[in-house]
Amino acid sequence: MRKKIVVIVGLIIGLSIIALSTIQSTSDINEDVIIVNNKNLEVFYFNNLDPENPYNQDFSILSDKQINQLKKEFIQREVLVREAKRLGLDKIDSIISARLAQLGQQALVGEIIEFEDIELSEINDFFETNKSQYIEPETISFSHIFFDTEESAKSYLLKLQKESDVEKLKRLINIGGIVFPYQKNYSKKPFPFIVGHFGEIGATNLFSLQKDIKNWQGPIRSSLGYHLVNVFNRTPMKQMALEDILSAVKRDYYDQLRKKDSKNIISNKILEYEIIDETKVN
Repeated sequence: MRKKIVVIVGLIIGLSIIALSTIQSTSDINEDVIIVNNKNLEVFYFNNLDPENPYNQDFSILSDKQINQLKKEFIQREVLVREAKRLGLDKIDSIISARLAQLGQQALVGEIIEFEDIELSEINDFFETNKSQYIEPETISFSHIFFDTEESAKSYLLKLQKESDVEKLKRLINIGGIVFPYQKNYSKKPFPFIVGHFGEIGATNLFSLQKDIKNWQGPIRSSLGYHLVNVFNRTPMKQMALEDILSAVKRDYYDQLRKKDSKNIISNKILEYEIIDETKVN
């Protein structure tokens, strides 16, 4: 018996109906019919929003393209829920339809490709194609003294350069400058990390400095102020060797294969349903 998906997208409904609709899933109405309407789409949309994303849109202003994509995702979810129920998975892990959909996907895809059966040659080909994903970034290790003005930084640099007593120099380094909101010493940090503390301009200026353990350099400017810097190590960007990360690369390759198989299987399963689209385009 062919299943039918009745797609009925009508007028936008009020938020008062949303609260009621969260209690009833479309799958509770008829196991052979999936109804897609504004009520169910809106609930599905809000249930899948990232609460920490400040750019979330209200359902009422979604474009036709966004609504169509939402319908596809909703239909896929409902198909997977039904398949999970047919396999009895709702008896194992019930209540949440999203979880049922996940279980349905896992059951449909199954262990098509065994992790242990992946050949080394396959991993090597995958690694060669995706080498850019396996690179150790350039890093910098340094200490710095923070100042609010360039003039004060320059003046303090002269003090450091003139001091020959090791203990007095250490004291000058420890008490110099003003409080920096992050840390004073950085070890093997990549460019993006430094950007987070010093801003784009600060990171760029820091990475322009060469290793010089004996001398303080600067002042350099950051998004927060000015810095005297002692760079005690630099490590260049390096391509990782496959033998050092074989397990990680194998896992990445396996995950890629699984995603591809999952997409194909779900797409074929959706084709088993007859879709009657009565959507009214505004």
